[in-house]
Parts: sequence; C-alpha cells; structure tokens
Amino acid sequence: MKFSSRLGVAVLVVHSLLPLNASAQSQLTYTTSWIGNSFGFGDGKWMQQDIQAISVGADGTVYTNAPWDESGSEIAAYRAGDKIAVAGSTHGWGAAGGDAVATNHSYLYAAMSIGNESNGLVGADYPPANQTWYGITRRTLANLATGAPFSGGIGNSANATKNSFLVLDTVTTGTDAGIRGMAATDTELYVADTYGNRIVVLDANSMQRLRSWNVTSPGRIAVDTDSTLWVMSGISSGNLSIIHCAADGTALPGTLTLPAGTVPTDIAITPAGQILVADNGPSQQILVYNKGASGQPQAAASIGTRSGIFHVVKGVPGNWRFNGITGIGVDPAGNLYVAQNGEGPRPLGSASVGQGAVLESYVYSTHALNWRLYGLTFVDSAAFDPATPNSVYTGSKRFTLDYSQPVGHEWSYAGFTLDRFDYPDDPTFHEPRGVRGEPMVRRINGQRFLYTLDPGAHYLNVYRFDAAHGEMAIPSGLLAENPLPGAWPAAQPTYGEWLWRDSNGNGTVDASEITGNPSTGSTVGNGFWWVDTPGNVWLATPTSGIRGMPLQGLDSAGNPIYTYASSKMFAMPPPFTRIVRIVYVAETDTMYVSGFTSAIPWDSTHWKEAGPVLARYDNWSSGTPTQQYTVSLPWNTQTNPQTTTVGVAVAGNYVFIAELYTAKVDVYDARTGQAVGYMTPGASVGNTTGWVDVYLGISAVQRGNGEYVVLLEDDARAKILMYRWTP
Repeated sequence: MKFSSRLGVAVLVVHSLLPLNASAQSQLTYTTSWIGNSFGFGDGKWMQQDIQAISVGADGTVYTNAPWDESGSEIAAYRAGDKIAVAGSTHGWGAAGGDAVATNHSYLYAAMSIGNESNGLVGADYPPANQTWYGITRRTLANLATGAPFSGGIGNSANATKNSFLVLDTVTTGTDAGIRGMAATDTELYVADTYGNRIVVLDANSMQRLRSWNVTSPGRIAVDTDSTLWVMSGISSGNLSIIHCAADGTALPGTLTLPAGTVPTDIAITPAGQILVADNGPSQQILVYNKGASGQPQAAASIGTRSGIFHVVKGVPGNWRFNGITGIGVDPAGNLYVAQNGEGPRPLGSASVGQGAVLESYVYSTHALNWRLYGLTFVDSAAFDPATPNSVYTGSKRFTLDYSQPVGHEWSYAGFTLDRFDYPDDPTFHEPRGVRGEPMVRRINGQRFLYTLDPGAHYLNVYRFDAAHGEMAIPSGLLAENPLPGAWPAAQPTYGEWLWRDSNGNGTVDASEITGNPSTGSTVGNGFWWVDTPGNVWLATPTSGIRGMPLQGLDSAGNPIYTYASSKMFAMPPPFTRIVRIVYVAETDTMYVSGFTSAIPWDSTHWKEAGPVLARYDNWSSGTPTQQYTVSLPWNTQTNPQTTTVGVAVAGNYVFIAELYTAKVDVYDARTGQAVGYMTPGASVGNTTGWVDVYLGISAVQRGNGEYVVLLEDDARAKILMYRWTP
C-alpha cells in the first residue's frame, strides 16, 4: 500500500461497467473435506459444539447436555469414541437444552427450558406470555428421542416427547433459572434447583415430588457408594463449596476441603469410592479424595497436568492437558470421562456456548487414553499462516494440515490460543458473544500476528506471539468502530471510534493506551475491516469510502502501530452506493470491492450480506485507480431460500464468493471477472453445510502445487468446511 494518493479517487474505466456474468454456472471438480470436528456429517454424525454436563452409564455411554447446539444435538450419547444418539426436541419451538444431566438403568433426565418465542407460541405446550419454564425432560435410554411420559408431565404434544417434561420453575423471560446439577438412582432423582436455592428429590419412576431442603444456589450432585450426597453450593455467588449430606438433606461430616483457587465444576465417584472434583481454576486438574478410616476425605494426588493446556508449552493440546472441564464421570469398568469446552460452565445469565468441545476417555488406573472427540469451532472461520501453508488458524485454535491424508483426516489440533488466566482483559472476553473468530494471519518482519473480528466486524483485534507463551496469542491492540456495549473498558470514549495499543506489553487495556477519534462520529460504524499482507489496516465504511491505516512499524513491546493521524481516506468508487466487503492485494495494488449500487440498493434486511456486485480496481493507491471489471454476483431475494452473498476471498488467479443460505461457493477468474464454476458440499459432509453467519467466513490459498484450498465457516456442525480444487 503506497498511500501516495489524494483523498479522493478518480476511477478510470477500462472494461464495461455492465455485469460480465450473472453467476458461475458449472460445478467444478474438487474434493470436500473439513477441519475441527471428529465427524464430518457424511454419516449423519457430528460432535456437538459445547458440553455443559455429562452422565456416564453403566456400559460406558456418555450422555451430554448443553443449552445450545446449532443443529440440535444439545442432548446426545457417545460410546467408545462414536456418536450413537441425538435426543432431539430440545431445539426450536421454544425448546432449549440445559446445564445438567443424569441417568439410571432406565431413563435419562436432562435439564431443559421451554419458552414461547416472544409470546409467539401459545397453548398448553408453552408457558404464559413473558414467562419461561425451566425443568426436566425424561427420555428412555433405549431411545433418547422418545420421551418417557408421566402423570403431570407436559409439553411437546406434537412430537415423540409428549408429556415427558416436568416444570421446576416458571420465571420471567430473561431470568436464568437453569438447573445446574442432577443425580439419579433407580428409585430417586436429585435435582439442584439453583434458582430456588433447594435440592428437590423426585421419584425416579413416577416423577412425583418426595421431599426438598434448602441449599444456597446448589450445583452438581454426586451419589456416593454409601448413598450419601455430595453437593456443590454457591453457584450464584461464585463462592463455591462442596457439602456432604444424607439423602434426606441431613448435614453430614466430611465436607471437602478445596485448595485455594479451586473452582469446582463437577463431582464424580469412582467404583472404589474415591471422590473426584473437576477444577476449572488455574490448576485445570481433577482433584482426588480418598476416604480415611474415619470416613473423612483426604486429598490425594491430583489427576492431569498442572495448569492443563496452559502448562508449557502453553496452548499445546495433549493427554491430561485439560481446558475448561465441565463434566467428569467414571464407569464401573474404571474408565474416566472428561468433558471440556475451553471455558468452563456457562456463567449464570450468559448465553455462552464455550470455546469448542472436547470429550475424552482414559483408563483411570493406567492413565492411558481410550478415545477423544472434538467439536472445536463455532461462529468462526479459518485462515492460513502465509509463512507456513500447512498451518491454519481459527479465532482461538491452530490446526496443522497433512494433505496426503484421507478426507477428514488431514487436520490435527495443534494449538489453543486464548489465555483466560494470563490475559483476562483480552477483548475477546468483553466483546459481544465472547467468541474470538474470523482470523487473518500476517507476517510483519517475519513475526507472526493474528487479527480477528467479532461476528459483525465491528472490532478488529490484534495479537502477537512470543516463545515464552507458546501457542497463546497475546492481546496487542484493538480498533473499534464505536464504543463497546457495557462498562469495559472503563476508559473507552463514550462516542465515536477508538483504538488501543498495548504499549507497556502487559496485555491489559490501560486508560493511557486508548486513543479516540470522535471526528468521524458514527460514519465508520457497520464497516468492514481488512488487513493486507504487509500489515496495513483497511476499513470499508458503509457510505464514506475506504480508509487506509498504514502500519507505522512495531513498538518496543512488539505491537503493530496504527494512528488516525496517518490514515488516508479514499472516496467510494463507482458504481457503489454502499461498500460491505473489501480485499486489498498489496503486492499488485489491487482492491476488490463488493457491495450495493443504485440498481440494487442496500436495505437493512440484508445487513449481513456482501452485496450483489463485485468490482476490481487496479493501481488503487495511485489516486487514479482503474476499474478492471464489475461482476453481478448471485442475487435473488425472491426465492426461498434467498440467493445472496456473504463472503469474498481472493487467492492466486481466482475470487471465491460464499453464498449465505445456499451452501455454495462461486468461483471467478480474478483477472477477467469471468465465472469459472461453483462448489457445493460433497458426500463426505452429507452434501450440506450451515449458513455462513459471519462477515469474514471464507478464506483461500494457492498451494505450491497449484491446488487451491478454500476454507468456509460451518457453524451448523462445529467445523470448518474445506474445498480442494486444482484448475
């Protein structure tokens, strides 16, 4: 990027402004694969994106629950490294999964909620206006999709789980009354009514209430070998403890003494009677308690690498390197099961879905790994490291690729890059959704930098790396189009755009490191960020043109320097009336722009789309760029589903356009704009994929052998779609 231009842009038109081609018509010859999930959905299976709780059956089946899985696998069953069932009826029509699950020899009991979708659902199956039900769905182990109805059961009269839901709490919509713990025997079901500050005991067969007693904000429950209970308390306050009581609530001696800093998340009992406690504090381990002759629990050696995945080399996954344990269990054969989501249990009131699910099984006695399943990405895309073509980053992960491996096996999980312990002030944790995604990887002076966007591309986050922190991405900077909602950071301006650079290198957003730019007001809001190969930052504003922020070098802490004073504005090039995506290729001074024109103007119902028109401009930074061509992209808002675009990627001699709803990538010759063909998901991924839900959901690279690799967000089933195509 030369930045020798005037503030305006005069565009020389070489080719016609009329569209060259309406769409790419012919299907290309390519291979479909994927990254980040143990299953591709070619066999109808996928590993869910989040696990908040597990229950382990007598045969080693692991039953899971979470409030949300994009494709409805909130409640599922896994055995011997395979997915064997999806419960269903926990997604849509007001239904959602939950944060607790229990099983006995006959039934599965799972926390879930039923709402009325902003009062749009009425009748006996739904709560009254402005209210939500939190309770328990009961299913048969023989068929999780089938409800096990009971007297007093309600809901779901139109599906196979009719009258198998028990309401525990009815609350005002927006109140989190999720059940945070359950345990079952063949005769009784113990329920942590976290919202109601009590333990409720139900008959496991009739589901009739037997008794209850008060416990402050209870959570996970475990039934010991002597039928007594271990119960977590203090969920709402965060001041967590584990109490010991009889099955009738009578307090018993033997309360567990937890080490300082412990954040207990689950409790399990081994066949030999040891008590296991999952710790989501800095230790990231499983605490072990033996019972002495007096019955008093005594701490034994913990299980797992201390600090888990955050132990050196930081961020490298591996056996016993835990990361955000949400559930543990042991089967009668002595196998340990550990569920993780890179974060820990969902905070009360949060819609968090974690940072990717991992489900592992180990032999408890020998620590040997039995199997492991991954569901690692959600609302995220992927990008290549330009210096290492077989290294792929998502927002919080790194994968390596071995292209010689079979479809679905090319990828290996190589790194977790999000450090919530060393860098709690990482903007990721404070931006909407709390998910770091939409990466761009750049090399500046040979050093690796990660740039990421929030799903709506309002905020550009900057990260650096160093040897001491392994795979971890160190917060380095932030460029915000407008103030973030909420109180973080305390020193952000109340109006206009702003930026932060971590000048003291501590990874914390200090007030002295924030610079505001109120002069642009709200004109840059709802824009789109792009970082070119040398590290210059471009911002496509909706109606004010394109701004370039040239890299000013690196500061003493190794952070890229950007300033508003050095920025230059380039006027909106014709024929656009609204710009929504850009890709700038610095090596050739070429700008690709997509957006809306007077012929098809922007409207707010298509706020996410990339627009119906793509144009290429050569000599962009000269002040008199040449419009090489315009292309009419696939666009029909009258069909069902609509045909619209959502993402643009450029690699080598081709432009790749992601369609939003129609599971299609259209390919154009970058030199001429002519349509080349299209790609859709193949049989290996079930011939389907989810919508592309983010602004920067597609990337591409040309390998040294001429093959093009295209990566596409697929949050429907917790993976990255990968196309491999050789022209």
